[in-house]
Amino acid sequence: MFGITPSRKRERQNGGIAPRQSGYPIARLRHELDNMFNEFFQSLPGIFEREGVADQFWGFDMEDAGKEIVVRAEAPGFEAKDFDIQISGNLLTIHAEHKTETQDKGAERPTSEKHFVRLQRSITLPAGIDPDKIEAKYHNGVLEVHVPKTPEAQGKRIEIK
Repeated sequence: MFGITPSRKRERQNGGIAPRQSGYPIARLRHELDNMFNEFFQSLPGIFEREGVADQFWGFDMEDAGKEIVVRAEAPGFEAKDFDIQISGNLLTIHAEHKTETQDKGAERPTSEKHFVRLQRSITLPAGIDPDKIEAKYHNGVLEVHVPKTPEAQGKRIEIK
């Protein structure tokens, strides 16, 4: 994945890669540092990838409940004020930002940590929604957006004779 320095390697007879014998301690140190960097960067998904990768970590579901569309987004650790929900035509966009800052002034060396989480997801709703009656609730880490359908879009049950 990542390497901190370019290295020259040669093939062993059994197909593996062996460090150069003349600089073995340095090559071993370089190998250990490369492994450390690889492990560190593998634990940070999305930093070196395209925008929107955070969506794969955000539980998101849309359900047609007959008279309304219910969109559920799992977002634990947020508060209701952290969300911005907008609708434009049939496109529903949910944006959430949460910032926290912790300080430990009582320690020998005072520390301060800042955490910033941003999630955004847009979803296309089916035609026939009533944007003026949309309601959103956030409870126990789950955001629910209820999008009512217009009477024409709800459909009509046809009895079979």
